[in-house]
Amino acid sequence: MKEHQAKQREADRYKTLLEIGQSLVTITDLDQLLRQIIDVLAKEIQAERALIILRHPITGEMRIANSTANVDTSTLEDAILFSKTIVSDVVNKGKSIFSRDVIKDGTYSKTDSVMNLKIRSLMCVPLVAKQNGDIIGTVYVDNRSVGNIFSKDDLTLLESFASLAGMAIENAHLYELAIMDELTKCYVRRYFEQRVREEFSRAERQGSALSLLMIDVDQFKEVNDQYGHALGDSVLKEIAITVKRNLRTYDLLARLGGDEFAIILPEVGFQDAYRVAEKIRTATAQLTFPGTQAKTTISIGISCYPLHHVNDVESLLKKADVALYKAKQLGRNTCFFYGQQEMLELFGQVALDGSGPSQLSLAQLLEKMEVENKGDVSEEIDFIIGKSIDLLKDLFEKADQLKIMAVRMNNQIHQIDFTSNKVAEVNGLLQKLLTRQGELERALQDYRRMLSDLPLMKP
Repeated sequence: MKEHQAKQREADRYKTLLEIGQSLVTITDLDQLLRQIIDVLAKEIQAERALIILRHPITGEMRIANSTANVDTSTLEDAILFSKTIVSDVVNKGKSIFSRDVIKDGTYSKTDSVMNLKIRSLMCVPLVAKQNGDIIGTVYVDNRSVGNIFSKDDLTLLESFASLAGMAIENAHLYELAIMDELTKCYVRRYFEQRVREEFSRAERQGSALSLLMIDVDQFKEVNDQYGHALGDSVLKEIAITVKRNLRTYDLLARLGGDEFAIILPEVGFQDAYRVAEKIRTATAQLTFPGTQAKTTISIGISCYPLHHVNDVESLLKKADVALYKAKQLGRNTCFFYGQQEMLELFGQVALDGSGPSQLSLAQLLEKMEVENKGDVSEEIDFIIGKSIDLLKDLFEKADQLKIMAVRMNNQIHQIDFTSNKVAEVNGLLQKLLTRQGELERALQDYRRMLSDLPLMKP
């Protein structure tokens, strides 16, 4: 009877773990997924420590991606070390290692990590990617208090669970690659646009605050031109790292393209958004880059819901953009929130209707500002001109790339056999290229004429 009950408990445990494993495949956030795997292991496997160790796809370096919260942190070594010998063997051979008592088994008893960590019972199983069969890491559990704590059934259960966990980690990693900018490890524009809509809907539904920060690296083209694109890439990466250090885990940083970034701050009102922006701006201004005297600064535009009376995401984005261009107009290396200048000017006017500035909230002040400026199109013009400047800047960068491509084409053409049929094909392509170039030149000439005909440009 007892034996039957024990088998039934084991079967129920096995079924539960596999059901949980199958549900993991739907989680696309890698950090959330790893935390979930660890929580399940901590509950189902009687281990003092459970670690997810992932292998870098290029360097092969093994790192702890997540671990149980009850790791002994009395010393740094205890907090971060695992048996590298055992993990390496599992990764290299693709086979699990199981020991009820590592010291008595003898195979790994003399390795430094086993002796230093005083490991007794241990299980380490590979995490295998379904797509190509590569080993992407291991699930590693050990116990340092007692030996003989793990059974063969535990190992079978862990291997089955690890098989599903490996698939889930692979899926999450592939999803992460699709939504992450390779250079800066920030989210891409497409994902940002999806998330800002979700957060705006949530803020509307719950009546909570939402702030948006638009960031532009000041005079970034000059950095690229003077020091080269390698340093430019380094600047973008360091700025992204610096910004992330000053955000909460559930804030979202995206690279919208080039040197433009955006931050979503859920449940953050104006004052905290401005504080975060200033913190980021100050930290960025302190960055230094070896081999150059260049000091890199950023400009930040801020818009907030519901403070800025926006009814949709497009309005929130546009007001953050307008604020960003105002920040640049003020000399760069500045944080500017939408309506800031008009509000400051309005401080001298609000007392006319009997309300002193100190009695008005920021929202009321903005409301008054919008009434005062009703029909004023200067803000819209600022926005259009700012966007036009950005587009022209992109054209300059594309033109530089075309020059590089022309040099490469010249080098390659010299190697063509001019008696071959390939010459006519290449010549046809070059003619198409020149035609497109002519079209672009004519479009820019039309644009120049249109600007020259504007009333403000007339003498």
